Amino acid sequence: MVDPHPISDKVYAEAAAWLARLCADRRDSADEEGFKTWLAANPENAAAFEIIDRTWDDLGGISGPEDAAPQERRMSRRVLLASIGLATVGATSFYAFRSASANTFETGVGEQKRVTLEDGSQIFLDAQTKVAVSFSETARSAAMSYGRVNFQVASDAKRPFIVEAAQRRIVANHCDFDVRCDGGRVQVVLIHGQADVRPKAAGSPAARLHSGERLIAVANVEKFDRPKLAPLVAWQDGYEIFESTRLEEAVAEMNRYSDTKITVDPSVADRKVSGVYRTGDNIAFARVVAQLLSVRVRQDDRMLSLMPSENN
Repeated sequence: MVDPHPISDKVYAEAAAWLARLCADRRDSADEEGFKTWLAANPENAAAFEIIDRTWDDLGGISGPEDAAPQERRMSRRVLLASIGLATVGATSFYAFRSASANTFETGVGEQKRVTLEDGSQIFLDAQTKVAVSFSETARSAAMSYGRVNFQVASDAKRPFIVEAAQRRIVANHCDFDVRCDGGRVQVVLIHGQADVRPKAAGSPAARLHSGERLIAVANVEKFDRPKLAPLVAWQDGYEIFESTRLEEAVAEMNRYSDTKITVDPSVADRKVSGVYRTGDNIAFARVVAQLLSVRVRQDDRMLSLMPSENN
């Protein structure tokens, strides 16, 4: 669903605090660097700062010299922000996110959502996913909180599409790729085209992914490979494909799509499951697995338990 009010009160409060701090007489380089870091952390931060700035322009909330005209006081603040590399003065945009549009998209258990963005790009959210998308005249960006998204990026030579997930930043243009974000673990699968992936830390080198390649990153550890694509993109068609997958891991995937949850007894958690399974039908999955792995299914209300068979 689309949140019609995607920016929280907390983010607005942070934006107002940063605006006041930057315009204070005692502003220092640490304030400036801290603000840049905060601004880049989430597209919602930039959008909130823009709204607060415009509002305080209208209300005269931050002023310059008392004998200055209102327009001069507003311009002095814009010159101040320009001095730290965040604005250009004149008829051009106040900063990179001027006229930005921001939306947050979120899905729950078993819910998937396809969205066409204003530039023609398409995003397809898997179950239990949250992503904030922000567009302006100079930037296209998406910040993933958690989950999995397929990005089909429309071509725009002036505005690369930037996806931020955990500690990684993906820069792409006119390509098709999946990003999965689970805590600090990020998986990028390049389906078609190419994209650069780099850590968020300033000065970190980028790794270029081409069609069919995958990057898995956890903290500073990165793994590159060229896996079979079918199991990785089957979710887009409503399936999961397992190939000698630990039962516990397979169940965790299936539970993303159903309110009928499955638990696994530790004694059978390491058994391997293979096959193609329709997502959203955990009862059918449990019954098939019970036959394949010689385990038994115990059902209590909306809970299924995979247990060792009585003969084991």
